[in-house]
Amino acid sequence: MKDLAPRILIKHAFTVVGLSRPLARLDGDLEALWQELGDRYAEIPQADPDVGYGVHTRVNSGGDYLAGLALSAGLEDIPPGMTTLRIEAHAYAVFVHTGVLLGLPQTAHAIFTDWLPGSGYRWVEEFYFEYYDDRFTPGSPDSVVFLWVPVVPGV
Repeated sequence: MKDLAPRILIKHAFTVVGLSRPLARLDGDLEALWQELGDRYAEIPQADPDVGYGVHTRVNSGGDYLAGLALSAGLEDIPPGMTTLRIEAHAYAVFVHTGVLLGLPQTAHAIFTDWLPGSGYRWVEEFYFEYYDDRFTPGSPDSVVFLWVPVVPGV
């Protein structure tokens, strides 16, 4: 099992815009959703194209996945078929996943079942997000993705 030693960081509120689908409808194929967003990212000129957010929402009730980009300015018109999600300021436990994306679900599972119960923290929202920057290289065993889990002290 990977070393689950997170950093606890504060992140200010931000807004993500992108494509959202129920996880069951994606049937595990998140790459297709990211590809669709890549084909349409020019429709969001206010977004930072160098950082991607994979936001898991409604985690305890089926789940949705938003492949998106953070806005650097306000968005007057949401492109057709896209969703915006405002994520309020939180403290986060930030975990590093190194390796191919196939192992990402196992890392997330270990965070919630192994690390969280004995951590002295509790999960405060029904979401978490993946953070993709220039350290992410699809298919590479050296690829890096960060998982941000909103937490507060206490059990």
